[in-house]
Amino acid sequence: MLNKNGFLVLLTLCCTVILPCKKAPYKKLSSNVIIVQPIITRSDIGDKPSKINLSNRLVNRAYSKLDLDFHYLEPIYFNNTHARDGKINLDSIVSIAREEKILKGQGDIINMFFVNAIDGNKGPTGRGMMNGNLVFIVLGNESKYKGLEKKYMEAFVLAHEIGHNLGLKHAIDDSNVNDSLPNIQGEGDFEDRIDPKFSLNQYQMDQIKKSPLFHSRINFLSPSQGKKAILDETFEPYFSKLQTREITTFVQQKSPKNINSARKFAREKFSSAVMEFSEKEKKILSFVVEKTNDWLLQNRINLMARQPWRFIKIQNWLCGGFAHTRGTYIILSQAYLDKLSSNWSEKLDKNNERKLVTSLGGLLVHEQMHSLQRTFKTKFDKLYSENWKFVKQKVKDENEIILNQVSNPDAPLAEWLIKDPQNENKFFWLRTLLKKNIEIPKMGRDFIDLAFHVEEKNGEYSVLKSENKLVNQPLQELSFYTRSYPLSRGLDHPNEISAYMFSEFFKSKYNFREPFQEINEDSKKNVELFLEWIKSDMR
Repeated sequence: MLNKNGFLVLLTLCCTVILPCKKAPYKKLSSNVIIVQPIITRSDIGDKPSKINLSNRLVNRAYSKLDLDFHYLEPIYFNNTHARDGKINLDSIVSIAREEKILKGQGDIINMFFVNAIDGNKGPTGRGMMNGNLVFIVLGNESKYKGLEKKYMEAFVLAHEIGHNLGLKHAIDDSNVNDSLPNIQGEGDFEDRIDPKFSLNQYQMDQIKKSPLFHSRINFLSPSQGKKAILDETFEPYFSKLQTREITTFVQQKSPKNINSARKFAREKFSSAVMEFSEKEKKILSFVVEKTNDWLLQNRINLMARQPWRFIKIQNWLCGGFAHTRGTYIILSQAYLDKLSSNWSEKLDKNNERKLVTSLGGLLVHEQMHSLQRTFKTKFDKLYSENWKFVKQKVKDENEIILNQVSNPDAPLAEWLIKDPQNENKFFWLRTLLKKNIEIPKMGRDFIDLAFHVEEKNGEYSVLKSENKLVNQPLQELSFYTRSYPLSRGLDHPNEISAYMFSEFFKSKYNFREPFQEINEDSKKNVELFLEWIKSDMR
């Protein structure tokens, strides 16, 4: 039943001795997916996290009749002692989390909080918002359940509460579900309740398929979905940071001068550009994604293979028709899709098929890397900081830079600095700016990449000035840096470096060639570190 906060209360947990289930054989990824953002609550100072167990295999098995996998993004942390310990109600927790930009997605991702108690109840228990995207889980005192029973209980708690998000009532309250049989929403032994033989009936499966949380692994957003999704800022700020000159550039139309009006104008224009995919376009993209994903799985690059492929189509005038991303979505223009369609045939020979997968697949893995950079941040922070030696810091704002900035939608946070090899207190901050004195700048043509000189004093980072002017130089003059990567473009941000390098890696390997063979000596170390990172962190 519903509590006062609108959350469905978990059915009473029953203790039963159970037998182990057989290990499922390896199989290809399921056709459908539900995306979950785990949120681990901690104390106000960031220690003593709540217990988490995602029970991946057992929860997937409980929903397996739907040809469905749960895709868990990298857990994020929410530092709030009262929220962790159940000292404030769920509505208050959600309100604080929303204000602190903890919640992810546009109603299409489950936000799953792990806490120590819910309204004082230390569990095991949970609350799932009916037809919502919020779940609270308490796994309880470890002494209460042991061994296999504990594993099945924890999986049941997740499967049951997720069921409420997907529109499932308790069996006792649903005339379409026999409450005398084990079920995800009913009573019985934990093992039986999450056994696919019993877990869901046909009515429940039909209900789940109607949920906005239920996605095809290759998902083409409708215009109504895309108009909302293209405005996503839950993973990082974008529209809330845009400036008037760059807005004019992105939409090729003069922006209002007032910054709030300009950002409202930008949201309206971006949303208005969303279009419907044709059946032919869906067929081409699906074909290439399936070929690409097969290759990724065969090469154990599971991090990317398991990330859902989610597409938005836009008109050509937006952002110059360049492919880019927002949140977990890949955005493609009509012009690019038209180019693909002109070379497409359902009876491609092997040579032309390989050319298509190399070309389009190379673009798609580049864009999917940007999606991963948002949803598995610590993996990329490791690559950038530990391997490539970038320094993650905030630089003091300078009005001249802000007014002429170009916010890369795939790397909107300018938070990475390059160390000066000659001075440990000096750094270079790479920024893309618009050329001055151009009324409506053109995408790409009117961009300039600059390396601003940054100095650290007393833990603060600021751009150096000479005669009241910001000290900078063209990026290409920073030869010690440009020669350290095997790229001629994309050097303005490590997000772009890793995406371009992975695309080259994919295209070479797909064609049975070793990548990065013709590179200079200065870039070999960073290439080797990148290839090792793929092996260790993309599996």
